Amino acid sequence: MKKLNKSIKGKLGVVLGVAAGTAVALMPELAFAADPATQSIGDIAMNASKSINGVQVMIQGACYMAGVALAGGSMFKFKAHKDNPQQTPLSTPIVMLAVAAGLLYLPSLMSSAGDSLWGGKQNSNKVSYQYSSFGT
Repeated sequence: MKKLNKSIKGKLGVVLGVAAGTAVALMPELAFAADPATQSIGDIAMNASKSINGVQVMIQGACYMAGVALAGGSMFKFKAHKDNPQQTPLSTPIVMLAVAAGLLYLPSLMSSAGDSLWGGKQNSNKVSYQYSSFGT
């Protein structure tokens, strides 16, 4: 039991270290301290939103690459099914092709879902707050 706890603690430490390293690599401007007199909370939020946009582009590119790879693999599985239908069921290439289509469609779905949820094209170049008072 003690060995299991040590291995879990070791793996947890590795995972947390990798997560912290990835966060610093993806958002380096948040890793360094700035003069509080020159940066406000809004400036820090703007820096974070600019970094997140880069991550979104990276995820979209990964979706496109994985979709194309799965579509190609699906074609090879169709060929394998044609050569030996007993070994490769027809459902395998059909599911691979459906997942590939979903991955290829996902980036455009994300942008249209964002437009639907937040009402049109969003500009994240300026953080602003609108205050409203009741009764005026």
